Amino acid sequence: MAGYGIIGCGYAGGIHADNLAGLPGARLAAAFDLDYERAKAFVRDTGAYAAPTIEELCSNREVEAVIITTPNNSHVTPAILAAEAGKHVFCEKPVALSLKDTKEMLDAAEKAGVHFFAAHTTNFIRGVQTAKALLAAGEIGELLMIEAVHTDWAGPQKTIGWKQTKEISGGHLYHHMHEVDLICQLAGLPVSVYAKGKNLAHHGDGCGDEEDAIFLNMELPGGGFASLTIGSAFRLGDHFVKLQGKTGGILMDFKNSFVRLENDRGETLYPMQENEAEDEERRNGYRKNRTDAGKGFGKPGMKTSSWMRTIFYKELMCFDEAVRTGNAVPGCETLLDGSAALNCVKVLDGARESMAVGLPVRLEAR
Repeated sequence: MAGYGIIGCGYAGGIHADNLAGLPGARLAAAFDLDYERAKAFVRDTGAYAAPTIEELCSNREVEAVIITTPNNSHVTPAILAAEAGKHVFCEKPVALSLKDTKEMLDAAEKAGVHFFAAHTTNFIRGVQTAKALLAAGEIGELLMIEAVHTDWAGPQKTIGWKQTKEISGGHLYHHMHEVDLICQLAGLPVSVYAKGKNLAHHGDGCGDEEDAIFLNMELPGGGFASLTIGSAFRLGDHFVKLQGKTGGILMDFKNSFVRLENDRGETLYPMQENEAEDEERRNGYRKNRTDAGKGFGKPGMKTSSWMRTIFYKELMCFDEAVRTGNAVPGCETLLDGSAALNCVKVLDGARESMAVGLPVRLEAR
């Protein structure tokens, strides 16, 4: 039975711990948190060990793989320590806040001969997998353009959390990297990115220092284009990804929780989540969360949605398969070979540079 260690006993760590309990052949062996009392409470009644240091968790013989769920700027050290100790690494997104750090983590894993898994969760949504399959099957012909929007409104918070602090989270650009990853997964690493960003509406008490409106324009390797709008300054928010092809189009509507294919044969609708109950749960989440948006998501004590727990379980199964057999589940290859992590951070770093210099930035292939 594979033993897992969890580094970071917060919201995401709790989901992974619960899912480990239901994953055949896997168990929680140890956990670490900077708050040692929280780590002890985290493992209570599980039989797992509350490690006082990351080094001690990584040296534990019962730990075969490590799941890193700390804030975004603190993934590098535990990932390298785990790899050097011969442990497989599952790293929450974004894996790092710079390409340099990403490469260091991947190099450590490669040198140690262990797996490094980029936990880009959106890839495990049923509707995203459906859209990928439709595109690969030629249902919309050659892909020409991608339009992605992930916007909402967030009011001032009672306390400024780490997600609102750019030094820790990377701001909206890095923390909400899912659409950038999808663009790379669907079309490959963009040739260039031109980005603009500004904090338009969030100033004063309860507001962090991140840009609340960010716009990216990308040239795709096939000659087409992609655009992405993200941020929390949008009273009329939306969340979708549109794929425009020569013979049709695909809409992934996350807010209304469905996928629509349109081509010469007509229109076909597909579910976004695993079942109608999860689709309705997701729709209701957007309806109820109009003024707190992503700022409220993931706070301690927040109840996990069923659809979120499902996709976390699916990605954990993918990682566990690699840990147990050494093989990648079909469709998960880029999450295990380093290319998804590298491509995503290349675009994010390029966008950050573009916002600073006011010019397009060319992206280098691996």
